Amino acid sequence: MNSFKLTCWNIEHSDKLIDALGDADPRKRDEAEERRDAIAAEIAAIDPDILMVCEGPNGETRAREFFAAVAPGHDLVVRGSGERRDYGMQGTDATTGRQWIWFLLRRGAGITGRLLHLDQWRRLVEANSAGEHANGRWDVSYPRFREGVLEFDIDRNHSHWRHPQVLLAEIGGERFEVIGCHLKSKYTRTGSSGSPSDDAFFADNPKLVAELIKARTKITTECADIRHYIDARFQADASAPIIVAGDLNDGPGKERIERRFLYHDLISTLQGEIFFARAFLNHALFDAPQDERWSVFFRDRLDPGRDPRILLDHILFSQSFTGNTQVTPFAYRARTGGGLVEHDIHHAVTGTRPSHAHTSDHKPVSMVFDRRASGGGQIT
Repeated sequence: MNSFKLTCWNIEHSDKLIDALGDADPRKRDEAEERRDAIAAEIAAIDPDILMVCEGPNGETRAREFFAAVAPGHDLVVRGSGERRDYGMQGTDATTGRQWIWFLLRRGAGITGRLLHLDQWRRLVEANSAGEHANGRWDVSYPRFREGVLEFDIDRNHSHWRHPQVLLAEIGGERFEVIGCHLKSKYTRTGSSGSPSDDAFFADNPKLVAELIKARTKITTECADIRHYIDARFQADASAPIIVAGDLNDGPGKERIERRFLYHDLISTLQGEIFFARAFLNHALFDAPQDERWSVFFRDRLDPGRDPRILLDHILFSQSFTGNTQVTPFAYRARTGGGLVEHDIHHAVTGTRPSHAHTSDHKPVSMVFDRRASGGGQIT
């Protein structure tokens, strides 16, 4: 196989779509079927060899049924368990409890895969964090607004609401892994008074400030947990072929809240430090056209001056997929210009359909990897 294509896609509330497909109201069923068919058309047009899905169905049974309809040419990778704890998914009825992470492999692509046991993730993370992250949890501190006072809540802890799933993949006898993520949202339902543009907006809304920083603290520690796993893998294999993909609920750059209170961005934390280049992750959209590097159109009411075209969905990969001579190269190399947001396909599929058949509020992101020539070059 000369190349393979990896796509990550947040298929908005697909578990709720399954509910709508069985609704007693014929009109709702018809609309749900139209959306299901549109999703199938988009996946078929993208034609990925590996498809990583966020906001997927809740549990193996519903996932098998859904993907058999929307991705009939792909096989779902499962653990063979109906227990949500085996997937590290918390909650069952809450919105986030219905947003599972799944991998699908195109039949005939010559790619096989299994899922890393969560015990092994936690073992590596605990070792790399010197025990600070243990048994899937870690200590964290953040502001709290209680009884009219803004204070600091020190003795708290956190864990992944949607635990990352790791695909241990093999192609042509060569092994690599894909870490599928859907990190915590930074969204908060806490109300506020006044206009976000007011000079005293944050001072007048201390409860909102506490919730905003808490959400960002939690998502950053989830990112740190992932980095602990990655660093542990590099300690065992300095040229580990690792891909990270999914909805990270953050994009490069510093939003208004980050500029005011934290002044950091999540992607930099996940990528690693350039000073330790062998363990640095490259971004699939590094050489994509600047104006096309966005996957979600979202107007942030707290940051009205921000461009609503936001990149929340990402693919990053370790140095073994590049031409870095300091690492042992993987059999496949990231194609120059091979990363893209699937704007054209998304528009072609949704453009002729009514709004109820819109596939998702996220656009898929893809990356192509080419087999290296025997002499160390690259097939084009």
